[in-house]
Amino acid sequence: MKKYKVLFTPSFKEVMAGEGSSVLEAARQAGVYIHSDCNGKGQCGKCRIHLKEGDAGLFNGRESKFIKGLDRRQGYRLACKTRILGEMTVQVPEEHILLTKEAKKVFSKRSKRIDPAVKSYYLNLSEGKKTRGDYFEKITQSLAVSYGLKDLQFAPAVRNSLKRKSKKNRQKITILVWMDKKIISVRTGRDETCLGLAVDIGTTTIALYLCNLQNGEIIAVGSITNPQVLYGADIMSRIAYCVDHPGVGLKKLQKELVDSLNTLIDRMTNENGFSPNQIMDVTVVGNTVMHHIFLGLAPDRLGLWPFTPALKGGVDKKAAALGIHIHPSAYVHVLPVEAGFVGADNVGVLLSEEPYNRHELSLIIDLGTNGEIVLGNREILLSCSCATGPAFEGAHISNGMRATPGAIEKIRFDPNGFKVDYKVVGRKGWASKHSPGYLQPAGICGSGIIDSLAQLFNLGLIKENGAFSKEWNHPRLRRGTSGVMEFVLVWKQETATGKDIALSQKDIRQVQLAKAAVLAGCRILLNHLGASSVNRMRIAGAFGQHINKEHALTIGLFPWCDPKNIRLVGNAAGHGAYLTLLDKEKRKEAETVAGRVVHIELALENEFQSQFMKALSLSYQSKGV
Repeated sequence: MKKYKVLFTPSFKEVMAGEGSSVLEAARQAGVYIHSDCNGKGQCGKCRIHLKEGDAGLFNGRESKFIKGLDRRQGYRLACKTRILGEMTVQVPEEHILLTKEAKKVFSKRSKRIDPAVKSYYLNLSEGKKTRGDYFEKITQSLAVSYGLKDLQFAPAVRNSLKRKSKKNRQKITILVWMDKKIISVRTGRDETCLGLAVDIGTTTIALYLCNLQNGEIIAVGSITNPQVLYGADIMSRIAYCVDHPGVGLKKLQKELVDSLNTLIDRMTNENGFSPNQIMDVTVVGNTVMHHIFLGLAPDRLGLWPFTPALKGGVDKKAAALGIHIHPSAYVHVLPVEAGFVGADNVGVLLSEEPYNRHELSLIIDLGTNGEIVLGNREILLSCSCATGPAFEGAHISNGMRATPGAIEKIRFDPNGFKVDYKVVGRKGWASKHSPGYLQPAGICGSGIIDSLAQLFNLGLIKENGAFSKEWNHPRLRRGTSGVMEFVLVWKQETATGKDIALSQKDIRQVQLAKAAVLAGCRILLNHLGASSVNRMRIAGAFGQHINKEHALTIGLFPWCDPKNIRLVGNAAGHGAYLTLLDKEKRKEAETVAGRVVHIELALENEFQSQFMKALSLSYQSKGV
């Protein structure tokens, strides 16, 4: 039987699979978890994958039931029904939609002001005082008289659509106005449905928040793996791809990104009874490289000193010009960047946490593939960017995965015999209290990795330098098939993949490099202000939402701070995008704040290398150092 190479992303695991076998079978062989309630019978539709490269034959009839329209055109398939006919690259989307009830819990702080950039106004032109001029002038005069809106312009597409409406449908209308200056839609009758979308484009993960612009309600939340991981796990790889493929590289990365956004937008709106055409405004944050690629700006200069952005200020672009499939006259507002690799996502974090309005010193750490750190108060704001890599999000970890259903998010060890208990995303409670086979773990995410490392260090199985101790003789501590030492967290009979889930020596090294980058960056900023520690710390990012603070302090992930003064604030960058979506004045505030931040370039700091080397140690807390 012929065998072909199948590459799975974002884990980048490879396997040689037999011709004619299914992608689901190949995934299980590779130890890649793909959710399948029906165990490969094609009945549940849960094993969605995105076929990026390769031949999988004709679309199966079973697939047609679950994958339609835009999803089908963009290459989504069911893993259980997709046959391997040659070499393949398969992206496991790991996407999820949280419906209204759950979505309301996403942000701890809702917008205090509801003053969106797009508002709706109802007019009955057949009533009241007659106005002069043509039909368009009647609309603008009525808006001025009834709502105080003056000097309004019509979007060209709106004029054309109004000309086609019958006289009967032109009297009672709902007008949608952008930034109090442009009419972007006219609807027949009273239809004030007005949706907005806040987007956080991360290097590894893209998060979307669908909102009601009239009351600030979060209708749904969606996330998807950034498809650009095919071209490199970190931002420098994405820059290199654009440089190595002049012109076409940037277009390809932008198209991959926009296609994924459109797929998720289509699914989120349809599953909640809406249409993408009802989305009237979008706000976007992302690191500087993601910001540039989204806008179609070459990120080449960001790969060379002095890492100068092509554009720093906030920008408004027509959604249609960017290829975003929402209302054709809607705008996309992209928040400003600060400098270099400290981008619009960090501005979103600042808007969310507002350290510039406080007297006490705050340290805010946004943990992602590209870590960003802010230290400051109302007097001064310092920021820096540190290359943490994707380890905290489960990538480059032997059994790593994002914090999606099936990922181990918490672990605890019984020191007597080292019995391991764990919690899995998507299941409440500890594994020991559930019947066998109930949502078995498929891998481990960042918070579970931190738990494991901290407790193994406390128990003496891992030394300060990160190496496994040779003094221990335990069945869970072994030399793996690759010859590298590893500690088995979950035996294969308990897992969804049928393979042991272990933490290897290489995994520990990846975490050490990431945590050293964060801690060294924090130390540099503290030294600039002559401070040794802080009494107020905020940890942002999807990974940061789930970590155990004490365990993170144990391995020196960040400077010492009393745990009661450390708050996990989740996706603060996304929250900042949400705030600017619901309050247009926040867009002005973003410009002001971005201009105040003093960027510290770590590569120019003489002490960075020494701080980084010290921070590799698991016992280095930097308290008072």
